[in-house]
Amino acid sequence: MTLPSHLFVYGTLLTTAQHAMGKLLRAHGSLVGQGSIQARLYIIDDPDAPGQNAYPGAVPAPRPDQRVYGEVYALHTPAPLIEAFDEYEACSPNWPEPHEFLRRPVRVTLEGGKIVNAISYLYTWDVSDAQPVPSGRFTDAAPDVR
Repeated sequence: MTLPSHLFVYGTLLTTAQHAMGKLLRAHGSLVGQGSIQARLYIIDDPDAPGQNAYPGAVPAPRPDQRVYGEVYALHTPAPLIEAFDEYEACSPNWPEPHEFLRRPVRVTLEGGKIVNAISYLYTWDVSDAQPVPSGRFTDAAPDVR
């Protein structure tokens, strides 16, 4: 199986979040640019720590005007990075199914209009109790996330 060469991130892996896993991404990948995918963004209340921890989840959307904004990275060494991110997103074989997030192919529209094929970790569980983020920008909902 051919590994993807690009990763789209929209939450805790964004440059502004300064998360350790985002630092790993920037150490082994190059920022291609800002972009968006056809999806809806939600803030998920962690079922393992209700009211104490929340994180973003993007869900595929039916309409092209529904967008989630983030960053696209070219991966220098895809295999070890994808393995690390599968573990971080709790969708590696080490985690029980059904997985909350799954790695999926996405078409990213970059700011200049160019389309890049990438992968992203999309949310798979019920979002009926999740907080929608109408702007599609995680930084609007959680500007202080680090």
